[in-house]
Amino acid sequence: MTANRTQNTALDHRLILELKIDASGEVTRKQSKLGRKDTLEGKLLAQVYPGIQVARVSVPHELTPFEQCVVENRMAKLIYGGVEYKLAGASGSAKDGKFYFVDQAHAKQIAERFQHWPEAAIVYFAILVSDCKLMVEEPDLRIVVVQDHVLGTNDCRGWVRESLYRKLKIGTNRFCQFRLAFDTREPKQAKGALKAVSDRVADRLGVDVILPESSCKPALKGGVRFLPQLGTSGRMYSGPAILGIKELSRASEFGSSYTLVEHASEEALQFEVMLRAIERVRKVRKAWDESDYEALFEVIGKSEVATIDEDVSFDLDALEQGSNSVSEGWEPAEAVLLADRSGTSIKFPYVANQLNRKLARWAFRTCTGGDLKLPSFALADDGVLIEYRGKILSASDWIPQDTSITSLTAEKGLCIRYPIRMQEDLLPVRHLNNDELISALILALGLPDLDESLVAYILERQLRMEGTYILHSETAKKNGGDFDFDTICVMPSDQFPKFIAGRVAYGEQFQQEKTKHEKAKSPWWNVYLVAMKARGNRIGSITDLKTSCLAAGRPDLAYKLVEQLQNALDSLKHKVEIKESVVSDIRKEVAPAPWLRYKRERRISDLPTYLEVADTDKVGRLYNVLRKELGFLPGELDGSFAEKMAIEDFRGLFSGEIVKKEMFEECQLVNSIYADIASRIVQREEELKLQLKNAQAQWEAVRKSEDKEQKKSAVLARNKAQAALWEHEQEAKDQFSSLHLFVHYWAQGKEENRRAWAQAMNTIVTGGTGSGAVLFQSFPQEVVDTFAEVTGGQRVRVRLPKTINGYVWFDSEQRAWLVERIVNPEGPDGEKKVFLFQYTGKRTLIFENTSIPASLENS
Repeated sequence: MTANRTQNTALDHRLILELKIDASGEVTRKQSKLGRKDTLEGKLLAQVYPGIQVARVSVPHELTPFEQCVVENRMAKLIYGGVEYKLAGASGSAKDGKFYFVDQAHAKQIAERFQHWPEAAIVYFAILVSDCKLMVEEPDLRIVVVQDHVLGTNDCRGWVRESLYRKLKIGTNRFCQFRLAFDTREPKQAKGALKAVSDRVADRLGVDVILPESSCKPALKGGVRFLPQLGTSGRMYSGPAILGIKELSRASEFGSSYTLVEHASEEALQFEVMLRAIERVRKVRKAWDESDYEALFEVIGKSEVATIDEDVSFDLDALEQGSNSVSEGWEPAEAVLLADRSGTSIKFPYVANQLNRKLARWAFRTCTGGDLKLPSFALADDGVLIEYRGKILSASDWIPQDTSITSLTAEKGLCIRYPIRMQEDLLPVRHLNNDELISALILALGLPDLDESLVAYILERQLRMEGTYILHSETAKKNGGDFDFDTICVMPSDQFPKFIAGRVAYGEQFQQEKTKHEKAKSPWWNVYLVAMKARGNRIGSITDLKTSCLAAGRPDLAYKLVEQLQNALDSLKHKVEIKESVVSDIRKEVAPAPWLRYKRERRISDLPTYLEVADTDKVGRLYNVLRKELGFLPGELDGSFAEKMAIEDFRGLFSGEIVKKEMFEECQLVNSIYADIASRIVQREEELKLQLKNAQAQWEAVRKSEDKEQKKSAVLARNKAQAALWEHEQEAKDQFSSLHLFVHYWAQGKEENRRAWAQAMNTIVTGGTGSGAVLFQSFPQEVVDTFAEVTGGQRVRVRLPKTINGYVWFDSEQRAWLVERIVNPEGPDGEKKVFLFQYTGKRTLIFENTSIPASLENS
């Protein structure tokens, strides 16, 4: 559902315009989500270049050489809404074929900022468009850039004075991920992580921020000079700067995956992974049999809530108190199960569908990954920077390489960083206790008489920061890590001694570090070609092929893929490419692990109860044991999720309210819109699945043919069909999210007599043949409260999406408007109306507003 503003200013300059170029070069505007998600708010780009106009442009994944030529030409000459846009760079979504364009007036400045270096712009433009939760603009910030490890810095990790932490209201015992724009004369940007250094040290050095060279992207040009006040060489910058904070370290948890379990020793698989997983499966089985949904959700977890802005819950007060506002409240389907004392709500079609899908995802993850819960941390370094008796002292990479500093009490641990390329990526380390740590610190600083108070300060502020796991940089490099806020998880030895022992016994049979190849650097006029080469993400497919090799008992082939996986990770930055012949030959030799095909099933009944797997397939054997243990949900004799009550059986859930005719008709309208859009999305998915099935069949028919052109044509058609389905699935998520938000906004405007509105909607949905989703999306709290009342249960609070202060309103022509309330502290409040669509009947929605009433044009 598009949001077309009716104001005379055609587009809000802070809005990121969503465009799409198809294979014929046609440019169209993509449907955007409701609310404020896609704006420049909280991004450095808007602060550095006020008034800049930005478009995020999607291009197809699979193209013929001619089609690629057409698309590249359109990218080079892109005009929309009277504005000419130029390619500026990309973010992590480049692999999905999404790139950032800026208006012509700002294009030259962006190109200069990235040294007219296409690869740098494609990789590092993300610094300027990262979502920062906190931001401060300083008129005169003193920034020094030094070599890595100087003044206690490390790979992508620097220092910032404590007073800036306090200005941002960040606790000084936090490790933070940052984005920085500085030097207005020759604009630069940096990324990575920061620790806080005392103002006393910062004043002595005459700086506010200390950065390692590795944080500056792209690398700085020119030489360095000796800086007497710092006692070292570097580059000093002073002037306006914008510092954004993207994330703070915190205690968290990861779930395990099959890429970890496949490296378990036989003993660890049997007595740690399998036994723990069986225990959790039995808890789920027991909770299900007893209709104890609270216990069920304790194991399988809560659903994530869709919000306008991802991570909007970044609340510093809540963070300091150790709480997480995202966890407050329940999704509607979960809430009604908890509130319903009779157990009848599980038969409501929408509730059954949601729980079935949730259980299917959990069951696959558990049967293949063991559902292990592992503590996770921000990966940090051991850098120290202090002032002692008038001297500035620093240290970097001083802890032993086989050790770690952590809050975990276990003696040892396996440090795990995803993606896991091989067993050698699981790093066995010993956890330093305070006595060892202090002794090593004293030795590193050369101060045998270090004050206890200063030791306590260093431990709290620089070494034992909340939510961090500290490694030597050479150790971190072994599995591709650095200190720009990589997130890792740990297997503690007090919980997984056999897994760790098996890893130690395995030793180092292969070494593939994060290599530093020659940087790729093309001329700027090839920026469109560089962008097109950035499309596609082979990491997932190569990882699954590697998994299939291990399942087949071919670790030799898996190790061959490790290099190709690293090439996939490095291909854009460096002059390396995946060796397709290596991947292709292995794919011919090794069949996919049989359980991999079920990773996207939406119904638990579609997960086979048994699979034929090789003895070498550890994950497959785990699957068979756990899937048998889980059994049937519902029980084998109780029917399946498909055998739910008819939605008409819930007709009497609401009663006794006065429902007016206009209320009933408006609910009918919303229900029709919801049903039409949802069915359109599903129908399109079915069409694309059929096209893929036919294309796959055509490819299978000719794959052994001697006709190379025929094979090439068939594989291109198959790849195009795959890409089309994948793109639709991604768009469908956004479309359903917008659809749910549309319904929520509409219901949000019904502030009076909501129970009557809910009764009207319930009467309509229970008179149809759908699942009743629109009832739960519009009046979820009323549904939950009613179930609690009629069954004698307890009220459960529903977790609602975060929205703007507004509502959806229909005019007499069935045009839908998003009305946002604008608070005016100096006078009467106002409203801003955004045209969404016009509904003209079955399956017909018009997204272009061709008849704006005069009363709204200047609203």
